[in-house]
Amino acid sequence: MKWMEEVNKEEGRYVNLLAFDDYMNLFEKHPQKELRPTNIYLRDMFDYFGKNPNGSFKLFTREHSDAPPVHGQIKTQNRIYQFLQNFMEEGFNNKFILLIGPNGSSKSSLIKKIMLSTEDYAASDEGSLFSFNWIFPIDQFVKGSLGLGGGTSDKNLNSYAFLEDKDISAIITSELKDHPLLLIPIKTRQKLIEDAFKKDQNRLEEVKKSYLYNGDLSQRNRLIFDALLKNYKGDYREVFKHIRVERLFINRRYSIGATTIEPQLHVDANLQQITMDRRLASLPPSLQSLNLFSITGEVVLANRGILEFSDLLKRPLDTFKYLLMTMESKTINLHGILTELDIFFIGSSNEIHFAAFKQHPDFNSFKGRFNFLKVPYLMSHKEEEKIYHDQINKLKEQASFEPHSLSALCLWSVMTRMRAPIGKNYKDEKLGKIAEALSPLEKCLLYSDKETPDSFDSESRQLLKMSIDEIQNEYDNDSMYEGKFGISPREVKQFIYDLAYSHKSVTFIEVVEYLRNLNEKKAEFDFLNISPQGEYHHPSKALDMIEAYCLNLLDTEVRESLGLVDDRSYEDYVSKYIMSINAVIKGEKTKNTVTGKFETPDSYFINEFESNVHMSEAPEKFRSNLIARLGAYALDNRGKPIVYSEVFEDLVHLLQESYRKEQKKVIDKIGKNLVLYLAEKHEGTRNGLEITVKDQITGIIDTLQKKYHYSENGAISSLQHLLKMRYDTQR
Repeated sequence: MKWMEEVNKEEGRYVNLLAFDDYMNLFEKHPQKELRPTNIYLRDMFDYFGKNPNGSFKLFTREHSDAPPVHGQIKTQNRIYQFLQNFMEEGFNNKFILLIGPNGSSKSSLIKKIMLSTEDYAASDEGSLFSFNWIFPIDQFVKGSLGLGGGTSDKNLNSYAFLEDKDISAIITSELKDHPLLLIPIKTRQKLIEDAFKKDQNRLEEVKKSYLYNGDLSQRNRLIFDALLKNYKGDYREVFKHIRVERLFINRRYSIGATTIEPQLHVDANLQQITMDRRLASLPPSLQSLNLFSITGEVVLANRGILEFSDLLKRPLDTFKYLLMTMESKTINLHGILTELDIFFIGSSNEIHFAAFKQHPDFNSFKGRFNFLKVPYLMSHKEEEKIYHDQINKLKEQASFEPHSLSALCLWSVMTRMRAPIGKNYKDEKLGKIAEALSPLEKCLLYSDKETPDSFDSESRQLLKMSIDEIQNEYDNDSMYEGKFGISPREVKQFIYDLAYSHKSVTFIEVVEYLRNLNEKKAEFDFLNISPQGEYHHPSKALDMIEAYCLNLLDTEVRESLGLVDDRSYEDYVSKYIMSINAVIKGEKTKNTVTGKFETPDSYFINEFESNVHMSEAPEKFRSNLIARLGAYALDNRGKPIVYSEVFEDLVHLLQESYRKEQKKVIDKIGKNLVLYLAEKHEGTRNGLEITVKDQITGIIDTLQKKYHYSENGAISSLQHLLKMRYDTQR
């Protein structure tokens, strides 16, 4: 059986058994890796998978069969990482992280990704973890010192770790997954740790704050250890023979180091005496005399890993009050037995339950032991689009989602979550006025693409680009922060199914029509009942803006499909203009690149350029702002060559738009003949259509399909809509 051989090669977990001496050799080689409480371990896990160029952590977008990627939420991800670093400073996980946000904002998905990535990390060499079990051999190996017979122990066997089952009388697991180093007496352990980090004092200080330096074994392991040590008359080597060090694999499905507590009422941890259990009758008499207890429950299962409280605030407060002491002392009290824990506590709650929680008399007590972290709906339409790509791919057989259809849906989604900027919220009065002038669509594009409105003057655009973070943070400390309300991604997914089942080809036209109908359902969607504030929370205006935006994109694609592209070198054109106005401002001459002579700046060229970009302010102000921008760019990018078409991308865009207006006549002719083209195509008859016009229309449809990935139906219906709305030829 070939598959059996492959499985045996791949499944390495069953050979990850070590004698205690072998583990100590491993520790001496890699002390930094072996001395990691959960806060350091999880921090290392975040670093192991790395970051994306946009600053998000890659672990949240990794592929898992049962957990789709989590897009956006960069601020939330970085806050979690910062909390881990804070816990390292404190020496233990002294705060409960509670993710708060509206339903469907990816709170549980974020936690699930952390758990699954920790599971993957623990299976790697870099993320290896170890715990131990107690092995008690049959009397062939131990002949009396444990009360099984009358002889002495076998001094020739160095460890019982590798005994086969037939040679073992009993195994006692370390239910809390105690770290093997805790078996070493504390003073000796501390000396080992100090020696291991002689050259890394910073790491030593971190470890000194943790239980690995100051802590002890769990109660049951301590009782067993002390009983064996007494029987062996203080011979630690004989005690360590009973230790089998095992690789610890985090596993969310089986709740090993990654456990979720659902909101249903039950006990999170419990205690049960095991020395009365007949199944453990083969324990040595010296251990049977001990009161050994078994601790059970999700808290126990999660030790040395992650414990998630799903919808924490749906539970009565008394059922999790124990967390107050646990967060403060890193212990849990079970019937008088204090048990030290090493757990990363994290949970979720929706906004409704959190609002009720804040009214509770004990809220202030919890406030000091909790880190409340907002998880709003996404405010970037491009990040929002990524959520639905997989769903749309699976619906390909059912419907074709054309370019800009998903963008239209996601732009609308983000607009439902926005608030209108208010000037008085800004320290800079000028910035406040600029922010107030942003339309919902312009604010969306600013958030997603850092795109500033063409209608603003160059100085305002520059200030806006420098202040994006301030605008995004305007309502961060407000109870009605952006992303707290609006449409949920769960509902958007249903909209996508509705559109796919209603249309074979879904363009932005069908999306806008669907959303116009949805705007009437105010009883179903609370955000539709928010009072309009200018253009914000004005459903019909929002859709008008989105339709116009998508038409602009389509118009560009159609023009490029016709070859109506300005072939001028924008780099040369813009650089010549900038150097000319710089010379005018300084009262200097410019060098003619052909003759090499210095000449007076060409005023005709300057005026023509400014006419093409439809300059809307005084020439002197317009020119000085451009030169100031160039100076700021040069200071920020010392030594970097200046590419004028990139520095003044807005000017390039305005020049392109000016050229497009000149080409309107060509498209008008296309529009007037499209009906004839479609009739010939569908009926197979000749209607006197000019060959050149027919070739142009065929070229548009082919290019829309090949270059921009439209379906044939999508290309034709989009072209018809564009001509109808923009060129008045299909009405």
